[in-house]
Amino acid sequence: MTKPATLLTIILLIQAAVSGCTNRRQLPSLSSHGFNDAEGFNCADSIVAAVGDARDNNERVLAVIDSLEKTGELSLPKIIFYRTITYNLMGQRRNSLRLYSQLNSIDMSDIATEADLDAYLYSYHNYVRLLCEMRRYDRALREANAADRRLKAAGYDAFADHHDIAQTIGECQLYLGQGNLAAMSFQKSLQGVHARLAAHHDPLDYRECQKCMNAIAKAYMQTQCYAEAAPWLAVQDSLYAAAEALPQPDSVFLDEMKADICYSKALLANAQGRTADAERAFGEYLSTKTSRQTGSIINSSEYLMQTQRYEEAARNYEQLDHFLKSGGYKADFANFGLFMIPKFRANMLAGKRDSALRVANIVAEYYDSALVRQRRIDSDLLTTFYDTEGKERQIAEQSAKLSQQRLLTVVIVLIVFVVFAVVYTMQRRKAYKKLDATNRQLVIANEKAKESARMKANFIRQISHEVRTPLNVISGFTQVLAAPDIEIGSDELQTISEKIVENSERITHLIDKMLDLSQLNSNADIECNDTVRPADILAQAIAMSDIGEAGHLLLQQQSSPQTEQLTLVTNKKAAAKALALLLNNAVKFTHPQTMKQQEGDDEKQRVTLAVTATQQQLTFTVEDTGIGIPPEQAENIFDEFVQLDEYTEGTGIGLSIARSLARHLGGDIALDTTYTHGARFVMTLPVDET
Repeated sequence: MTKPATLLTIILLIQAAVSGCTNRRQLPSLSSHGFNDAEGFNCADSIVAAVGDARDNNERVLAVIDSLEKTGELSLPKIIFYRTITYNLMGQRRNSLRLYSQLNSIDMSDIATEADLDAYLYSYHNYVRLLCEMRRYDRALREANAADRRLKAAGYDAFADHHDIAQTIGECQLYLGQGNLAAMSFQKSLQGVHARLAAHHDPLDYRECQKCMNAIAKAYMQTQCYAEAAPWLAVQDSLYAAAEALPQPDSVFLDEMKADICYSKALLANAQGRTADAERAFGEYLSTKTSRQTGSIINSSEYLMQTQRYEEAARNYEQLDHFLKSGGYKADFANFGLFMIPKFRANMLAGKRDSALRVANIVAEYYDSALVRQRRIDSDLLTTFYDTEGKERQIAEQSAKLSQQRLLTVVIVLIVFVVFAVVYTMQRRKAYKKLDATNRQLVIANEKAKESARMKANFIRQISHEVRTPLNVISGFTQVLAAPDIEIGSDELQTISEKIVENSERITHLIDKMLDLSQLNSNADIECNDTVRPADILAQAIAMSDIGEAGHLLLQQQSSPQTEQLTLVTNKKAAAKALALLLNNAVKFTHPQTMKQQEGDDEKQRVTLAVTATQQQLTFTVEDTGIGIPPEQAENIFDEFVQLDEYTEGTGIGLSIARSLARHLGGDIALDTTYTHGARFVMTLPVDET
């Protein structure tokens, strides 16, 4: 275990990194705590701490770390640790993330001092925390489990037993829908808090433990689990009372604790409809000094927006530009979602349309750079599953070979041309024609190669998006089942089994779709030997679709009298499958009427399935009250891999398969652009007049 003095210094440094823009702190002095060489600290650590004592001097801290690294006076764990803290103080999260590739290169047997072990532990925790803040929850869990295994193999305490690390792991599990596992991690975090406070009683210990408990409460509120959030606020009240009763309480920490607790109570009370309690808690929050800092003023706009005090929120956001510039925030999607979009909404709802337009212009201006930045973040996740780099190398090698072949062909043709030009002057025209034909073939081959590369890249992007999520869930649960030290109850085991089966079926359905698409593209004939009634096709389509499991939808069926006695000769399975794909499309893009849905059909969205007939044609109409489709996209949506909303799950081939099936049966599927209350698809099948 780490000695109290060593633990105090490490936590002070970590607190400086994670305190955020509202409470920026500098690196504390090591000499004031009496560290010695036996604990793993030396003169080099004192130099870094002394430079860090000077405010707003982070560039100099980095220069000192670089210098000490060259002389070999700092170990690799401490180099990563000090740079991580400094980058976080500067708001350079991307540079901080880049450091963690070096963590896996550390040989655990080389960690011989408590200082190196603490530096490794907290650096890895910061890595997991950053991934969690970036909503890379599955990646954060994998990294936490990997660090846990490495530490156990080296004989150190489990990584996940630290209270702040257990809290971060639980938060990831909660956002991934693993509520039972998250509750277990949060209880482990609470046990870690009790263990820490039993050994250490400094004001900073209480502040750090309170922040950990507050993060758990906020995670539950973010997932609308308000009843689960309340007990964690009660734990914070007890921590505040204990910190206030210390012989030498820290007024700054007490003020920060009170601000966190009161603000969280205001959010919870407002979400539960307790308006008076919410206003009282928010008033206590505003009485703190912490609430008057720039970062706190920006963050408090969340409560103002929830309580429809848009004018106040808009005034708070007037300080946002200075806040972002001073904090070193970059133009990425995370910061757009955290700051720019809420500012836009606040100004719009407050009636300040000019200000809202300026914010929108800023977002539009930085969208491309943010997109590039986000793609860089996502690239490592794609590489994990599909070896994207290997695919790119193969494409590059194929392009290089094609270029060599083209060059060789041109050289050969030129040589032949010269020879024939000298020997057979009268045949120059033929030689030119041959050369021209060869060049055309090369151009066509080159275009085919480019198109093939584009289709491969598009295929990888679409399929990776659809397969990655179920694979992550299966991988995460199998790691949990394989972990030797985790005890799982029968209920949790049942839940895990259901999740694994559910996501396995999801991958199977995707493969079935790809096989259907491949068969249809091969122009294979579909035999039409089934004599069926329209009602049979309707029943089988409903059974094959997801409409029965969509609790937020009400399915209405309508049939004209002409269809009751009608029979047609077709392929029943193919016709039902095409109609089922249209129903699935309606389920996918028709969202619930309200976030808090009441029981009863009046609160449900509707999907109407109608069938009519003439002597020559049977018509199925699928009409929903969803988000609708722009008329100009009426044909594009039937192309393969086309999705109008890139954030919606799916591969973009369902409608393409449905239309292909209908056309193989002699019919067709089209979008009715005259319908404006959602989307209306019309599928026709021929009726044999005999």
